[in-house]
Amino acid sequence: MLQLPPVFKTKSAQMIHIVAMPLVFFAFMVIYRPFHIEERLMIGKFPFGVHLILLACIIFGTVVLMRGIYYIIRHRVDKLTYFFWVILEMVVASFFVALYAWLMDRLAEPYFLVLSRALTWVLPVLIYPYVIITLSFFLVAQYRQNKLEVDQERRMRFYDGRKNLKLVVSASSVLYITAEENYIKISYLDGDQLCDYMLRCSMKSIENLCAEFGLLRCHRSYYVNPRHIKALRKEREGIIVAQIDVEPSRDVPVTKRYYEALSDSI
Repeated sequence: MLQLPPVFKTKSAQMIHIVAMPLVFFAFMVIYRPFHIEERLMIGKFPFGVHLILLACIIFGTVVLMRGIYYIIRHRVDKLTYFFWVILEMVVASFFVALYAWLMDRLAEPYFLVLSRALTWVLPVLIYPYVIITLSFFLVAQYRQNKLEVDQERRMRFYDGRKNLKLVVSASSVLYITAEENYIKISYLDGDQLCDYMLRCSMKSIENLCAEFGLLRCHRSYYVNPRHIKALRKEREGIIVAQIDVEPSRDVPVTKRYYEALSDSI
C-alpha cells in the first residue's frame, strides 16, 4: 500500500526536517571536515567557519521552501512520491550551495563543475538524517496503528451525568457522536444494523474517552471515528462534510478548525 502515514503530513514533522538538516550538515562538516571541504571553501574573503554557517543557512532556507510546498500538497503525496521529493530537496539544496560557492569564487570555474562538487558535499551528508527521520516516522506510524487497532477492539463505556453505566460498545463499531441539547447521540453498528443511542450527558464529559479510543473532534457538536470516514468533500457553499461508510449514507459536518487534523488522520 503506497499511502503515506499521517505522521509525515503534520506541521511538527516539517519542523523536524527544517531544524535537523542544516544542523546535521553544519555539525558533520565541523567535526569530520570531509571532501577536503576546507580547501574547497578557501574562496572570497570569508574564513572557513563563516562559509560553513552561510551554507547551513542556505540549506535551512531551501528546506523551509521545499517543506512549505510539500505541506501544501501533502494530501496528494504517497510513499513513492515522498521518496522522490526527498531526493529533490537534497538536489535543490545542492543547486543553491553550488550557486553560493560559484559566486563567491567570482565565477572562476564553470557552474556545473561546482555543482557536481556540491552534490558530493550535500547528498552524502543529508541522506543520513533523512533516512533516520523517515524510519523513525514509519516506526511511530506503526506503533500508533497497532495501538489504535488494539483500542478499537476494546469496549467504550458510556456513563450518564449521574455516573451510571448506560452503554457498552466496541470502539470499532462507533461511527460518530453528536450533541443534542442536554444529550449526546451515539451512532454505532450492531452487526450490520445502524443504531442510535441517546444518553443524558455533555460532550465535555466524553472528551477523554473519545481521545483514548481515537475518535476525533470534527465540529463543535460532533466526534467522529476516522476509520469509518469514506470521504471528505467540500460542498459548493463551502461546507465540508465527512461521508460515513454506512448504508444508507450519513454525512457529518466538519468545520475548518478541525478539517486539517481530520484529513491528516484518514
